[in-house]
Amino acid sequence: MKKKICVVSGSRADWGLLQYPIKILTEDDTFDVTVEKIWNGKVKDLGHPDLFLVLGDRFEILDVVTQAHLNRIPVAHIAGGDITEGSYDDAMRDCISRMADIHFVTSTAAMARLTHLGYHNVHLVGNPGIDYIKHADWRKERKYYPNMEQGNNAPPIPMKVVPYVVINYQAETIDGTNEIESLMSNLDGRTRVFILPNPDRGSDEITERIRAFDHPEGSQIHEFLPHDEYLNLICHCDVLIGNSSSMLYEAPELGIKIKMIGKRQKGRTLPWGDGLASERMLNILKYCL
Repeated sequence: MKKKICVVSGSRADWGLLQYPIKILTEDDTFDVTVEKIWNGKVKDLGHPDLFLVLGDRFEILDVVTQAHLNRIPVAHIAGGDITEGSYDDAMRDCISRMADIHFVTSTAAMARLTHLGYHNVHLVGNPGIDYIKHADWRKERKYYPNMEQGNNAPPIPMKVVPYVVINYQAETIDGTNEIESLMSNLDGRTRVFILPNPDRGSDEITERIRAFDHPEGSQIHEFLPHDEYLNLICHCDVLIGNSSSMLYEAPELGIKIKMIGKRQKGRTLPWGDGLASERMLNILKYCL
């Protein structure tokens, strides 16, 4: 009988990095794989699989892992051992690692940290985001976007002939620091594409300021973009500005310029990857389950 694996995505923050592991696990006939999204912050009954596979540090995932721990369901955790000093996710990531049974880390620093804490079954698999970048079909020409000020039915403006910057600025939840005003004031009239922040403490204020600001014609505001569209967007931009984890997990592989704002990602080590992280996870799970 196939072992059942439930892959849980807590928000758009982890969805892109989970896509290639989901693909590899699903294509192999060893496991029966289901995928659950709990992006509304409400955790439903996810059943009793043989294993939960989760990624990262969101409070939604902490809730799932706590329930799994109480029900004695094993958890495999991707990207434990990281450090983000400007976010309360830092503490939640450590709590998730404490309750996890299998640890898939993305850097030698993360591996050393978990090992020094006494955790076992720690495996350096690499960054699954690079798997997607190397193997998925996402590269396209620079996409056309509708005019933000006239609504989605407006005639499209060809972004491929207009240089633009991408801003992905998240709340610094550790102390409430908010630098979105100064960030926008220093964009010098450049066309910009905003990715609105994840639902965290302080994110509403950031979203309100972004929407209220007088942006140049052709600028865009997105609550969410599918992962392939987001990669294509940042791949063609002049610079990616903000404090998103994508500035460490995807931007270096794409070779794009970044401008890190604030301390949200302070302490985080650049993850390693060679495009084979998902394959390693598959093989380890075959052995462990």
